[in-house]
Amino acid sequence: MFFESWSEITRIITTTLIIYPFLIIATHLVGKRSFAKMNNFDWIITVAAGSILGSAILLKDVVITEVLVAVSLLFFLQYLLTWTSAHFSTFDKVVKTSPQLVFFDGEYIEHAMKDARLTRTEVEAGVRKAGFGDSSRVMAVVFEADGELSIVPKSEIHDQLIMKLRSEAS
Repeated sequence: MFFESWSEITRIITTTLIIYPFLIIATHLVGKRSFAKMNNFDWIITVAAGSILGSAILLKDVVITEVLVAVSLLFFLQYLLTWTSAHFSTFDKVVKTSPQLVFFDGEYIEHAMKDARLTRTEVEAGVRKAGFGDSSRVMAVVFEADGELSIVPKSEIHDQLIMKLRSEAS
């Protein structure tokens, strides 16, 4: 069916005009984290909120007030989780993944790559994307909590930070 009624179009327009400013305000209140690279929890909240908001716009039997409460609660819980993580390192370690060293000084760290479900090909692709033709100039590759690969060139400047990860991986 291509068209149901003008009243449905009006309902969609009205709902969207209510939800859009709500989303802008809620995202502003939650902060920059909403736009930053996402970890697993951020991604889950974004997908859940998007699903709820999309349903509110398109489905007839969804009550807008309930949608606004549900999405507000999701954003509040996400804010609470990130605030608690920022203030309590023990909590942060429980709920978030840590960066994993997957390559160090010319050697792939196989057990870390298996844990991260990464292949050599993916690590090599990350090295190339970072502008290195081969791994001989790379001291380390770190699989970050946000799913990105950080490529650390050989340099004394980076040694201390990488050595900390190296000791945690052992």
